[in-house]
Amino acid sequence: MAGRRGQGRAQDGLAHLDDLKARRGGEEEWELFWMRLPLIAAAAGVDEAVEQARAHPEGGTWYAVAHVAWLLARSGRTEEAVAVLDRNEPAHRRDLAGHLIDLGRIDDAVALLRQHDPRPPARRTGTWHDEPPF
Repeated sequence: MAGRRGQGRAQDGLAHLDDLKARRGGEEEWELFWMRLPLIAAAAGVDEAVEQARAHPEGGTWYAVAHVAWLLARSGRTEEAVAVLDRNEPAHRRDLAGHLIDLGRIDDAVALLRQHDPRPPARRTGTWHDEPPF
């Protein structure tokens, strides 16, 4: 009975997001779409949510990949979450390390967190000021 109630709530949430999407001309930026993922997972399953995330125009971005990994890990598919995260993407390191720890791979997590970003810091393109206010 609780599953049915949860599924109805997921459908209600999806309907609300559909209304917001329609008001915005049928486009849905990732900021709203990522809220849709757990609702899709509750209503239609994790595989459907992952498929829709990957089909989204922003589905290949680092932040979309992180959300997909979170969704997989949340559903007990931690090995798959680890597989989708890029070890070389600095933005993924903390999430990836957390999932590795969940899998009992502590040494791998520590080694990952000790890595340094090989890319130089981004250069500032704005104007520098040396007088107040700065």
